[in-house]
Amino acid sequence: MSLGAWLDDRLGTRSLAAGFFYRRIPRAVGWPHTLGSATLFLLLVQTVTGIFLAFYYVPSVEHAYGSVQYITEQVPFGAYVRGLHRWSASLVVIFAVLHLVRVFFMGAYKYPRETSWVVGVLLLGIIFAFGFTGYLLPWDQKAYWATVVGTHIAEWAPGVGDVVARLLRGGPEVGIRTLGRFFAFHVLFLPTFLWLLVAVHLFMVIRQGIAPPPVGRLAVIRPEEYRDRYEESKAEGASFLEHLTRDSVVALALLLIASWLALRYGAPLEEIADATTTTYVPRPEWYFYFLFELLWVFPGRWTVLPAFWIPVLGFLALLLLPFLDRGPARSPLRRPVASLAATAVLVGVLFLTYKGATAPAPPGSAPVAGAILSPELQKGREVFEAQGCGACHTVAGQGGASGPDLSSIGSLRDAAWLGRFVRDPEAVKAGSAMPDSKDLGGEDLSALVGYLSSLK
Repeated sequence: MSLGAWLDDRLGTRSLAAGFFYRRIPRAVGWPHTLGSATLFLLLVQTVTGIFLAFYYVPSVEHAYGSVQYITEQVPFGAYVRGLHRWSASLVVIFAVLHLVRVFFMGAYKYPRETSWVVGVLLLGIIFAFGFTGYLLPWDQKAYWATVVGTHIAEWAPGVGDVVARLLRGGPEVGIRTLGRFFAFHVLFLPTFLWLLVAVHLFMVIRQGIAPPPVGRLAVIRPEEYRDRYEESKAEGASFLEHLTRDSVVALALLLIASWLALRYGAPLEEIADATTTTYVPRPEWYFYFLFELLWVFPGRWTVLPAFWIPVLGFLALLLLPFLDRGPARSPLRRPVASLAATAVLVGVLFLTYKGATAPAPPGSAPVAGAILSPELQKGREVFEAQGCGACHTVAGQGGASGPDLSSIGSLRDAAWLGRFVRDPEAVKAGSAMPDSKDLGGEDLSALVGYLSSLK
């Protein structure tokens, strides 16, 4: 008896397979419906390549950077696998968002798929969390300073900001505990939640069937009419095996694209993280550009909006969408308000992403990091960098371009004014876009003010 026959005799595998592959799917299901399976395939690529990288990666500040170098330069196929991991991470964000957009405009979040939509939104949140936690692991300059800025943004959460920031960092600053926690989240906690939710999502998709395109009699459906019309559409549709062929073609194309990107561009690795440098200006990964740009749209006390309220309320709106929009219309043309609102949000996000991607690089190349300073001024410069000030301000030609140039600030303002402004910018200058430093200790504040006063 063959293995197949042995399993079929005990589990009925042949009938299960026939029922799965030859089940009918609704009429007009086509290439747009491959976005979900494409996202699943890219998540599998992320998992497989991530396991490979975890064999060699060492999550400590002493060895993280060296282990990434070792993977890239000495492990057979290491550079390719690392590049594949990096580029499939970007592709999975693109396809997860496209899948969500497709589901929204086809009204596939409505009865009976409300819970399937909620699980899908949670999966999207986990994908972005993977992007944030994986960013620090190479322990190069970009990873370190982008995480410094990101964890400082977390402090804007009303009431819980300090707790969230310390939970992420494991202390007052980014360091060894931060790396360990990000590694644990990225490799242990998030994958567990991801695949549990993927299993639930797949079960619901198989149980409820693929959502039909909102055309003809399916453009407007009341819950009591849904079952009959869905079965009518399935009777006119093809088998799932035919659609699986399209899924396979898309998966193969994505693998080839990700492989080409990995071989052509690889995964860059900058210099090892240096917490004392004053020359590095961090930039987030491209899929966080829109939030980064929003920080400059809402200055001063309004910074809490892009730092907390807009992401949180937007995420909650997505989660609650099926329960807020319970009308029978499914076609985007029958839901003009929702369709126009969603289009406006998409255009806004794309515009902010483009603006962030095309922002000019900060000017200058003066060797500020190599300047010889007294111990007091050196401590002030370290506070300056630890607070992420260099992301916005230029000092001697080095730093960000979004805030005022501080190269001569000591000759323009006295120490008392600088102390008040750094502590609470809004109290000194209404509408200031600079975040306050009320949580900064007195010793650190004095050192920072002393350093700024020396810039003449």
